[in-house]
Amino acid sequence: WYQRRVREAVVSTQSTGSGFWPVYSDVMGTRELTGKVEMELEILTEEESVGRPAGLARNEPNSNPELLPPERPDTSFNWFTNPWKVFKVLIWRRYKWQILIGVILILLIIFVVLMFYSAPEAINAAIWT
Repeated sequence: WYQRRVREAVVSTQSTGSGFWPVYSDVMGTRELTGKVEMELEILTEEESVGRPAGLARNEPNSNPELLPPERPDTSFNWFTNPWKVFKVLIWRRYKWQILIGVILILLIIFVVLMFYSAPEAINAAIWT
């Protein structure tokens, strides 16, 4: 079993630290890694914390560090509640022209088949009337 060596930080010399922190779920006594959180910690003295206030989450004052709004891709949505958006984002953008040509060909084939199907009856009616 390979175990990664953990970096230790000395608080008196290092005031910042960043990295990925594991998030575990404890269900029925078994521990399971459910994700990782990227986090940066900064240790300040009381005077420094008064001079550089921080808000709660993205509330004011949003500085030290400034938290930007999350940049989510177009595919971050629930496919079950909006299947047309899934179709548009994942399928339509890539295969738009193939789908349109396929639909036009199918309609053309249906038109030709119906024309040949009804042609004998139309010829027969033209001869006998």
